[in-house]
Amino acid sequence: MRSENRTVLVVDSMGLAAAGRQTRAETARLAAVHDALVVPVLRAFRGRRVETFAGASLVLFEGATDALLCATAIQDRLWEYGRRVPEAERLGARVALAMGEVRIGRSDSGGEVLGEAVNLAARILGEAEAGEVWLSEALWWVVDRTRVPIEEMPPRPLKGFPESARLFRVVRATDGTPYGGAGLALVGGLAPADPAELARRASEGLPARPGRRAAIAALALVALVAVAGAAAAILRRAPSPPTAEALVEAGRLDAAEDRIRALEGQRGTQDPDVLYLHGLVDRARAAGGADARLPLAFETWSRAVARGSAAALAALRREGASDACDLRLLAARALVDAHAPAALPALREIAEADPPAGPPSGALARVLRALGDRTGCASGDVARAGILALERGH
Repeated sequence: MRSENRTVLVVDSMGLAAAGRQTRAETARLAAVHDALVVPVLRAFRGRRVETFAGASLVLFEGATDALLCATAIQDRLWEYGRRVPEAERLGARVALAMGEVRIGRSDSGGEVLGEAVNLAARILGEAEAGEVWLSEALWWVVDRTRVPIEEMPPRPLKGFPESARLFRVVRATDGTPYGGAGLALVGGLAPADPAELARRASEGLPARPGRRAAIAALALVALVAVAGAAAAILRRAPSPPTAEALVEAGRLDAAEDRIRALEGQRGTQDPDVLYLHGLVDRARAAGGADARLPLAFETWSRAVARGSAAALAALRREGASDACDLRLLAARALVDAHAPAALPALREIAEADPPAGPPSGALARVLRALGDRTGCASGDVARAGILALERGH
């Protein structure tokens, strides 16, 4: 378990919106729609969703202002969607943020996050109403308040904390939208949600939980359909559909994301192949000028490597050999954060290519200037620290 200083965001999407829903299947479908709306926003602001439970998500951010802008973007995104669907289909959400040291462990399901900041965010969430964004005093001190207007709320006691807490709330916009769309406007390439398309994807991605007999019958039917479909395909000699990687290479990024979402519905959001492909799309979009996605691509590849993705490891290895310092540095950090022994060879390559900075003189200085001095980049230092930690078993 490692400690990090992070901004914690908790979004409760279903606690209020699910009241009165008739079936578990309906609640699950709405939760899937919620994810389709919110997850692209989290990814765009480099949020790392580490836990989900009963319609709530816990997300970690490195930047406090990014986290707060993301919170307002979530609310604006859900409101925008709500205008396009009947009232019964609208998704309410409340968001709370806190900042501090968190302890992050790993588990088969993804991660476990502990710490006072997590507890505080959860308690603040209990004070918020649907459509609101609340935050702690520590966060208020560090965010860029010129970008997000904030008002102070009356102090109040929070369970588990000895003193009354000083809390804050983001001020609602006056133009009819919840928060003016400023945060949402930063999410490049995100079109307004199509309710029909989201409903279709949610239905396709829902996990089935039939009884034993129904499951056996369903498997038999799937097998029969698969055999029939395979036979028909052979007779027609139809070409196989392009893979997500091929679509990315062809520049068809929206089509690639559709293919990845279908795979995500089958395997889950934390599958290593799914994570690798998400990172591949983000990397391709960054190459097209959407620079905010570049760190996200590396962070996603890091999570994929942690789950055993050889493809993501190869991608980071290529980036680690780049002539660009920022790419080598991102690759080194991603490999270190993966905490995977398989990352050691790639880290050693970065460390060797980027030796410790020194005072080069004479012929060495001329060679370095001619080739482009790599010693001014901190990627080697990051790689060496990561190698030491991995070799010590940390």
